[in-house]
Amino acid sequence: MSNPSRLCIPPRDLVPHPPARTPSCATVAALLDHLVAFLSERSAPRLTRLLENVTVERSLWPVHVVLGADAAVADLAHAAVAAYIAEGRRPPLPADANDVDAAARFELHLSKYSLDALNPDEKVLDLGSRNFFICARRF
Repeated sequence: MSNPSRLCIPPRDLVPHPPARTPSCATVAALLDHLVAFLSERSAPRLTRLLENVTVERSLWPVHVVLGADAAVADLAHAAVAAYIAEGRRPPLPADANDVDAAARFELHLSKYSLDALNPDEKVLDLGSRNFFICARRF
């Protein structure tokens, strides 16, 4: 074992230190301009997938659905009903023997307090919301 008092450490005044350089204002401005130019050249990332929350009428929790960015409201309704049935959620959706498309019996709204149903051909990305409410059609 070595004795700590025998370590060879030079005194502080003998250790050479590089001179302290403060960056000039021109150097800082040039770096910032380069950073701004780099960030402005990059294009914004394009959305490819959307995570939507759809609350089904009389259900406790929303169904989480992942769709492509170009999906329409009708696609969201079909995916939400399919996910609800596949997960075996309660209460079960009303069944109709003559109807092969279960989602055709439902309409999508922006919230449970919205009276107007969404247009099935409208793009989900253009709606500006990621939370929806689906309920049976009122004939």
